[in-house]
Amino acid sequence: MNYRKLVLAVVLVLACVIGALIYVRDNLIEKTEFIPDITDLTKNYLAEDEIKAALAKRAEADIQPVEVITTLQDGTPRLALVFDGMPDRPLAAKLLDVLAKHKTPAVFFLEGENVADEPEVIKLIRQAGQEVGNYTYVGLASLEKRSPQEQIREICRGQKAVTMHDALAPSLFRAPHTVYTDELLKSVRAAGLEYAVKENVRFKPGTIHNQEEADAYAAGVSNGSIIAISIEPFVEQKADDPAVREEKPAVDMKPTIKDEKPNPPIAKVELDKELDMLLTALERQGKSFIYVNQFRKIHYIPAALLLPGSQEGGQE
Repeated sequence: MNYRKLVLAVVLVLACVIGALIYVRDNLIEKTEFIPDITDLTKNYLAEDEIKAALAKRAEADIQPVEVITTLQDGTPRLALVFDGMPDRPLAAKLLDVLAKHKTPAVFFLEGENVADEPEVIKLIRQAGQEVGNYTYVGLASLEKRSPQEQIREICRGQKAVTMHDALAPSLFRAPHTVYTDELLKSVRAAGLEYAVKENVRFKPGTIHNQEEADAYAAGVSNGSIIAISIEPFVEQKADDPAVREEKPAVDMKPTIKDEKPNPPIAKVELDKELDMLLTALERQGKSFIYVNQFRKIHYIPAALLLPGSQEGGQE
């Protein structure tokens, strides 16, 4: 083999080696380099540091419960609006358009889990100039019945999920079908929030179907009310609860038994249209909306704990 052929062979070998390295880089390394980022992101959602700090604060002997934002008592025709649960992106866009049309401020209480799954929704809400609140990590109901440790976990994880996608940390807290006991409100403070919000009007989607019904509904809304609109179904139990893991006997369906007739289809709920009719009806009555954090703030005492002759701080 002469010198020229030797050089050519070396060049060909080098070309093959370089080509193989480029293939590995483009098809193997770059396709997997995102995995550590996702792993880190998932770990951050656990909020381990925040939970540890909150538990230490919760254990302090002098920790005080946060105050509760509740109805106005000044007789002015002012209302506040909150949404319980995060809408998906299409519904969020429609609701935000309706709020903009009526120049209505609102607070969207978001589950941390949903924020983690669809973070673009929180960006839409913020870009529209609306507020965001903490609705626990999964929208867990009856939070007052949970241990302080579980309360802290739910609230801190919800808070962490929001702050990972938004520069502003929520200051307002809500949880579905929950009684605001002092013990729970201490956990809310320990988790870094400032207030809990207590509604006195709960609007269920599918309640009104035309403007006449909207007018009738609005007539029953008192001045100073906080209206809560449910978006997502709440969670009674988390999937890792022992009661959920308990196995139940299977039901054997015999082929000779006829299936029951299916339920009639449920009418489609168009919440954005309902909201539009409701806000129109309230405007006709001269009512206007302000942010809920402008409402009065009290040391809340649940009705069940009130002494005879005392006045209730809020409604359950």
